[in-house]
Amino acid sequence: MANIYIYNQLSIIAIKHTFKQAREQDFKTALENDNLEYGTELKGLAEDFHQFLGNDKYIKPSPDMNSIIVKRKISENEFIELEPEELSHGELKKLGLYAWIKYNNINDSIILIDEIENGFHPDWQYNIVNELASWGDNQYLLATHSFYLCEVLTPAHVKEIEPKMLNPNSEE
Repeated sequence: MANIYIYNQLSIIAIKHTFKQAREQDFKTALENDNLEYGTELKGLAEDFHQFLGNDKYIKPSPDMNSIIVKRKISENEFIELEPEELSHGELKKLGLYAWIKYNNINDSIILIDEIENGFHPDWQYNIVNELASWGDNQYLLATHSFYLCEVLTPAHVKEIEPKMLNPNSEE
């Protein structure tokens, strides 16, 4: 089936793709405006991802745009470079989902997510419903076992689907 993704693969691909789109937008803007304000999309995206990850982590594309570089601030003027996979599973998953929905302008869609809570800190589980709503105008179908995620939902959010088991002894 098309458009079915696994978070581990999707996350890095979505982030790289988002940086490539920003680069292309900067190039297009430069051609249209005689090189005025070149680089604002890429800079803005890197700043948005920095805000998303928190004050001590920075993310940018590699010079060849084939990978991403993550840096963590360890002192005022000192950084260490991390592999993308060194971010927590939840950070990478959430950032990839954010990049995919927000920067690909995914709107007016139905998005199915099974066990979105996997890898998320309980605080993130509690906040993810509102965050998803702020990233794009979509309908989300979430299957979950998370108490924290369920706790934030109101009856208006939830459509419970009753299980239907076939009776093997029936003649249906």
